[in-house]
Amino acid sequence: MKKIFWILVVAVMGMMALTGCGKKEEAKFRVGYANMADTDVFVKARKDAFIAASKDDPNLEVIFTDANLDMQKQLDQIDNFIAQQVDAIIVVPVDYEGIVPGVEKANAAGIPVIALGIESASGDFTFVGSTNIDAGRMQGEYMAANLPQNAKVLYLEGTPGLYHSKERFEGFKEACLDKRPDIELLSKLTGEYDREKGMKVAEDWIQKFPKFDAIVAANDQMALGAVQALRTANRLEGVLVSGVDGVPEALKNIKDGNMAQTIFQNAVGQGSETYNAVKQIMDGNKSPENIIVPFESITAENVDQYM
Repeated sequence: MKKIFWILVVAVMGMMALTGCGKKEEAKFRVGYANMADTDVFVKARKDAFIAASKDDPNLEVIFTDANLDMQKQLDQIDNFIAQQVDAIIVVPVDYEGIVPGVEKANAAGIPVIALGIESASGDFTFVGSTNIDAGRMQGEYMAANLPQNAKVLYLEGTPGLYHSKERFEGFKEACLDKRPDIELLSKLTGEYDREKGMKVAEDWIQKFPKFDAIVAANDQMALGAVQALRTANRLEGVLVSGVDGVPEALKNIKDGNMAQTIFQNAVGQGSETYNAVKQIMDGNKSPENIIVPFESITAENVDQYM
């Protein structure tokens, strides 16, 4: 009887081992998120929005990396994602053309790619973001409508060589300088999307030009740097300052009368749409080629809607 008892015990334990006291956890859908730079205020806000949209999904696991504006580092991070055999890659490219080898390697490995905010010059990917030329065009339309005759304008350009820097200026030129030939562009210099650098360029302009009517910046951080320089020099009054992104500090400055305009780039919208694109891939569907989240112009007239 004892022998039979122990045979039964061993059999039961074997069944428990097979069916388990706990069930084997199903494999999660793994996504590699290669960010451009966590130090960039808007880029970080967009990442946080994606985290907020996806955090309650029990079937999703996200691996985050930060290139800190280093293109080669970002390509190495994508190589690591491919080696880990992730199920999809989200990339906020450091550079439009520089990201191409990473996108094409992921394509060759059969891993879907979502380019967030910035497109890739080639390769197969889903783009989630806003059309950058529209941001510049909205700035140009505002300036063309609000600047006096024979106005003088300064332009704070984004990082040279990046396609969104080029597109934002082209949109501004098309909607303002080309439409209003009386408006003179005194200078166009880069602040590399950085507040301190934008402030330094503006300080130099203040010393060089006794009169100007507007500073148009390719992002809010440079615009806020320009506001600081103008305020310190007591030159802010009568100067229209415009930026891009719609960050909270820019909204406050519009409300306070220090900035004239910002172009709202919807971080929450882009983050949630990126998660929706991931969900489509998880469900076995092909996500669309483009998911466009439109820019919106914010001025004193409508700023309260965004605060």
